[in-house]
Amino acid sequence: MSDLENNRNGDERALSRRELLGYAGAVGAAAVLPSRTSSAQTSERATTRKGKIDVHYHIGQRRNPNKARPNLGRFGNWTPELAIEDMDRGGVAVGMLSAAAGGGLPQPRKWNETAAQLASDHPGCFGLLAALPMADVDESLKEIDYATNMLKADGFGIITSYGDAWLGDAKFRPVFEELNRRKAVVFVHPTDAPCCTPGSMMTYIKPPMNGSWLEWPMDTARTIFSLMANGVLRQLPDIRFIFAHSGGVMPLFIDRLIGMNTAENFGPEVMKSIFPEGIESEVARCYFEIAQGFAPLNMLGLKRMVPASHILFGSDYPFFMPTLPAQGLANLKLPASEQKAIENGNAEALFPRWQT
Repeated sequence: MSDLENNRNGDERALSRRELLGYAGAVGAAAVLPSRTSSAQTSERATTRKGKIDVHYHIGQRRNPNKARPNLGRFGNWTPELAIEDMDRGGVAVGMLSAAAGGGLPQPRKWNETAAQLASDHPGCFGLLAALPMADVDESLKEIDYATNMLKADGFGIITSYGDAWLGDAKFRPVFEELNRRKAVVFVHPTDAPCCTPGSMMTYIKPPMNGSWLEWPMDTARTIFSLMANGVLRQLPDIRFIFAHSGGVMPLFIDRLIGMNTAENFGPEVMKSIFPEGIESEVARCYFEIAQGFAPLNMLGLKRMVPASHILFGSDYPFFMPTLPAQGLANLKLPASEQKAIENGNAEALFPRWQT
């Protein structure tokens, strides 16, 4: 029996964050059917929109009144109206909806249509990063076309790994070639990789810990390196990849990778054969959002890897309130122009329809 079935059948244990994300996608329209009672609230925002663009923004689920789960917080008591109120408190104008569970969703089409309807019902509040069934190339190609032409998606949301394959794997190449042809924006959210799943090899993870504490930042670094080592970033440069949580631990590894130029068993020629344009050039193509990664050290690491124009605002709502990264960003005391660019200007360049 799956975790989802266990949860539906009354298991009252605390859900892991990964389960929550998967559950949010799996229940689809049944859990998040949008209300049409906030037309005044959303119409005013649509005409006076200003503020941050949150590129790391999830849909929660509505709580079943017969089976309350108080430990789920905002996630388990989610409504569009409440979400918009939280956005206003954090100065967020637009939340770019993504499933996070990405291709792990059993029915990505259903989730995409639900999210698109939510965005339509609340104009000026939500964008759409459509989920793709990455494990199925043909279906992914169909979904790219449908989400672009029918749902008017702003981009796509996928996860760092699928089974034992990270994103640089050759099996995903046809999907990325199509996304490159369309100059797509692709938001990449971490997940639990089979190698490092809590409850198996990761014996140091104890409840209420889960993979998001440590393994997800690792998986983000793994998939970035996979895209670099397999030439995807270099050969398909028109995809704009956005990586969650300030790139996880990747900023800490860049200098180590560059230093392989001087290693006895590698050296400049070997490194050049793997990364013809250099490590710095590879990673500088990427974009990163700051959810849970807005401390001074994180920002220093990001700026070591990419220009300030590639750093975006993200909150990871509803698991974290938008006020948290908003305050964290303010505390960095960046130049006003740079802070403004992170808050919305850089995202507006990626998503032209949200330009003010």
